[in-house]
Amino acid sequence: MLKLFYFFRGYLWIRVSGDGASRFINLCGIRHMMLWDIRKDGESYTMCISLKSFFEMRDIVRKTSTRVVILKRNGLPFLMSGVKKRWFFPAFLVVVTVLFLLSQLLLWNIHIQGNQTINQEDIQAFLEEHEIKKGILLKKVDTELLEKEMRRTFPSITWVSVYLEGNSLTVNIKENDKPIPKESADDEKTHKEGFLEEERGMDICANKAGRVVSIVTRTGTPMVQAGDEVQVGDVLIWGSVEIFDNEGNVRERVNVHADGEVILSGDITTAFEVPLVKTVETETGNCKKYTFCRFGERYRIWHLFSIPYEEYRAHPHAYIRAGESLGFLFEMGEMEIREIRKVRKEKEKEEYTEELTGKLKEYMATLQEKAIQIEGKNVKIIKNADTVTLRGVLKVQGPFYERKESEILPESPDTVDE
Repeated sequence: MLKLFYFFRGYLWIRVSGDGASRFINLCGIRHMMLWDIRKDGESYTMCISLKSFFEMRDIVRKTSTRVVILKRNGLPFLMSGVKKRWFFPAFLVVVTVLFLLSQLLLWNIHIQGNQTINQEDIQAFLEEHEIKKGILLKKVDTELLEKEMRRTFPSITWVSVYLEGNSLTVNIKENDKPIPKESADDEKTHKEGFLEEERGMDICANKAGRVVSIVTRTGTPMVQAGDEVQVGDVLIWGSVEIFDNEGNVRERVNVHADGEVILSGDITTAFEVPLVKTVETETGNCKKYTFCRFGERYRIWHLFSIPYEEYRAHPHAYIRAGESLGFLFEMGEMEIREIRKVRKEKEKEEYTEELTGKLKEYMATLQEKAIQIEGKNVKIIKNADTVTLRGVLKVQGPFYERKESEILPESPDTVDE
């Protein structure tokens, strides 16, 4: 244990010769200098001595008139002096070791087996859609979630197993070799008049108050006509068809799922808000430069002291870039840390007007995607203490209806000619 301790501290193997060699050993013991493996070699002595004791024994050598010769240097400090002359090899060894250890955390191979009717490209596209590709961290691979999503995405898969083995991901698939049965139509009953009879009717109801612009009925009975004012929940097309006899009396009522197109016009109230104050960042001109390394998306800056700026921008300049062909990215270079100062100031009228107008345009675009047309708008901008608000009304026209199950069959309505 003592040798191991002094191996890290460094020690010497020396020969002490002369008439005062015995006195030399005694004086070293009095001064608590560490000597071990003392051996008599004729008229001289050989022993091991720590580096610290070796540099403190000069006056003892002078007093005892002895001669000290270094036979061998041992320990880590002497090994490091040799390594300094050949620094490239240990540096290369460290880099290779680090890269090897990091590579054990990454996914390198993906094996897909068992698929017959499903294309290999479709499965690879599915994996890429779920961010599973070569070079990602193994801990990001959720095998249970992948199995569940694959069964949902590919209905022809009857069994799938996804598992990790070392740095490889294996996807084992079992497909259904029987044809997928079509949905049964036994529950559908065709009426002699040519439409499907349902157990319960489905109405088309208004989900917004407004005025009926047009109505086209395919299945069911229309309850309104163009120009009528309707409220939320009003039945527009009734989920029932009445069949009359020759005398004009209702002979039969048949429940159906109402089908048709109803266009309503009405108003939509809008309100959007943005902060009045913005934060502006300006560089002060102070700058520090540090060495950095990057692995994937993670940066590491090497510095002895903390960065002296509270707020700053980082500008990397990479000198070494490698690993992209293997599925990961490694960079080394210089990082510029530039100090910035954040100042709060009020936005100009053009700025907040542009922001609010942009929000309104985005909202109008979402309405148009739902086949809702914008007939007009009346908006105004209100400036508050900390915020700016855009309020207004949009005149719109579109299919504002939804389907609901018929609750109670109403009385026979008057038929409306389209």
